Amino acid sequence: MTARSPRCHAPPAGPQAILVAALVIVSLLVVPSPSGAARSPLPPPFDRLVCGPRFGVTFCQGGLVAGADRRVPSFDGVPIDADLTLPASGRAPYPLIVLLHGLGGNKLEAESTKNDGALDNVTLASDGWAVLTYSARGFGESCGTALSRENAPACAKGWVHLADERYEVRDTQYLAGMLVDEGYARPGIAVSGVSYGGGQTLELAMLKNRMVLPDGKLVPFLSPARHIAMTIAAAYAMWPWEDLDTALIPNGRLSTAAPTPAKSDRSPIGVAKEEWDAVLYAAANAAGFLPPAGVDPQSDLTSWERATVAGEPFGAAESAAVEDLQRYKSAIAIPMAKGGPAPTAIQSGWTDSLFPVSEALHFANDAAAAGSRSPILLVFDDVGHPWAQDKAADVAFNDESGIGFLNAIVLHHRRPRTGVLVRAQSCPATAPSGPTVAARSWAALGRGTTELVGRPVQRVTSGGGDPEVAAALDGVSRPLCANLPAASEPGTATYSMRVGRSGLHVLGGARITAELAVTGSYPELVGRLWDVAPGGATRQIIELGAFRPSLDQSPGPTPGAPQTERISFELPPNDYVVAPGHALELELVGANAPFFRRSNGVFSIAVSDLVAMIPLGGR
Repeated sequence: MTARSPRCHAPPAGPQAILVAALVIVSLLVVPSPSGAARSPLPPPFDRLVCGPRFGVTFCQGGLVAGADRRVPSFDGVPIDADLTLPASGRAPYPLIVLLHGLGGNKLEAESTKNDGALDNVTLASDGWAVLTYSARGFGESCGTALSRENAPACAKGWVHLADERYEVRDTQYLAGMLVDEGYARPGIAVSGVSYGGGQTLELAMLKNRMVLPDGKLVPFLSPARHIAMTIAAAYAMWPWEDLDTALIPNGRLSTAAPTPAKSDRSPIGVAKEEWDAVLYAAANAAGFLPPAGVDPQSDLTSWERATVAGEPFGAAESAAVEDLQRYKSAIAIPMAKGGPAPTAIQSGWTDSLFPVSEALHFANDAAAAGSRSPILLVFDDVGHPWAQDKAADVAFNDESGIGFLNAIVLHHRRPRTGVLVRAQSCPATAPSGPTVAARSWAALGRGTTELVGRPVQRVTSGGGDPEVAAALDGVSRPLCANLPAASEPGTATYSMRVGRSGLHVLGGARITAELAVTGSYPELVGRLWDVAPGGATRQIIELGAFRPSLDQSPGPTPGAPQTERISFELPPNDYVVAPGHALELELVGANAPFFRRSNGVFSIAVSDLVAMIPLGGR
């Protein structure tokens, strides 16, 4: 969701005069007549962009250019700053791909100055694609800056709707449809995005051949003028979410082994990733145009941020907010299209603390449960939001895999590679990631399990744990490969096992079942899976996740005896090898602030009959 991306490029340089002088190039862009014998000139893209040769392709620039407003009115009139990059040769209509940027970013994130093999406009146009890059509404010159809103009445409500299917997602569909109407693009389009754009990519893939109107009604995906039937032919989502609730406010109910119903993701309301919430709101507020608090309840980022800061108790307003995050801003709530979603590739980072691998598996499991036969490729490695280390070799591998998937379907009309490709996380940051391992499915990667068992009662308290260790486990600003103290922490529950001479390959998320006896109010649990070095002095984090018990989510002391609950929750998966002689340790704590928001309550949780199933892989 953040704008941080290894694919960002500096804005293309060059005198504006060259673009204006090259306007005559537009007359050379032609489409074949029905007979193929004659060709007729196309209008400028969107009837307003200025086209000319640049960096070996044809670049058509929009936005606010040399005093001219070349923005494109969207379906509701909001002006969108869009560029179109075309192949230097060939004939329209071209295969079209739309590239979507991260939160707080703009169209320049996906625009390059050379064919460098990355997922950008020059590389893809050099392969034969028409490439649409635009700034999402509320960002950049799409009403995001104060200057872009001057003398632009249509910007009055051009604020950020947070990847809403009725607004941001429909902008993509509308702009692509205009290019189909004009003869530039074929009606089966591709889409790719990173983070904020990645979540929208999954929404578009799930919609496939449908659109969502402002009133929430699903209708066929048609071009705006000629009403040509359109579809998402292929999608490549990088660092995406499938459900903003499980991503931002996890309650621990998400399973990677089976579909998880949408209602389970938000009931009870989970434990907020407080640090990420603050960073994302600050990025959107600084770089975008947000609605005034209270004006647009379904896109009220300011009020939502205030509620996150305030924490428990959760009332009707908070329940409505988490429902809205699912209903219009997440792929999970979109009814499955006939035949399943569009063919989709997803790249996620094992160590992405914002949108972990479990979000991609959430999407894949939902598709499989609906009987989908659509091609799906999952690519999991150490690239994404922090903690991800974004090693150059992994980034290049992801670009190659994603572009190969899209090209196979749209350019070459053949079945793409499917299944799962994984590369293990490694430390230090200079160490290469593990070798690439391929499997036909997520389940096929498994090589059994090992158990951590703890039958006796251990007690977790809201005030327990070491604050310095918790502060170091900040997935936003602290490094991943940091050896932390391994001393026993008060008010926590720990379970460990020694690793044998062959080591232990963790591949998946630890699945924890236990009996809880809770006293107090607003309890929460944070699970931490550790690699403890020989001698027991230091440890390295492997997995980190939060769980919200269903019990005692109300103010005041618990009356009478403690309330009991049998729980099951899974930590976000990783692919990590524990070296021989080390120990594997599971630790349960009552808080991990500031990354997860500390509860407003005071509580004590007696944990008994715990079994943690650790999934294993093998090379």
